[in-house]
Amino acid sequence: MAEEDQSKKKPKNPKTYQVRKECIKRKAMELSTLCDIKVCTIITSPQGELQTWPENLDAVKEVLDLYTQNLKPEKKRKASSSEEKDEEDDEGEKDILTLVESKLDAVNKRIRFLENKNVVDKGKKQRIK
Repeated sequence: MAEEDQSKKKPKNPKTYQVRKECIKRKAMELSTLCDIKVCTIITSPQGELQTWPENLDAVKEVLDLYTQNLKPEKKRKASSSEEKDEEDDEGEKDILTLVESKLDAVNKRIRFLENKNVVDKGKKQRIK
């Protein structure tokens, strides 16, 4: 019943969707550039249209292939009964997770800095006029 209500609702402001979609694409591009990593986004519009970033579908497929490849070893590891390997793997995963979180924090700080810089620059331009 709730799904029917949501599907009947039309977006109140399609411009908002457009702005937020472009923001997500821009953030993905920044993350890719700043961290030198492969990133893709898949966005479904309210009308059901799929959009991706990057627009090159080969690049999106490459990222999705890497994602699926990383899922497969996880399943194999769960099937093994060696507790020592599990403990070592858990420690390694925690180290990687800590590293990724610190890099993400650095990226978020950089993005906030750039956003604040843009706001300050716009304010200066308005005062000059």
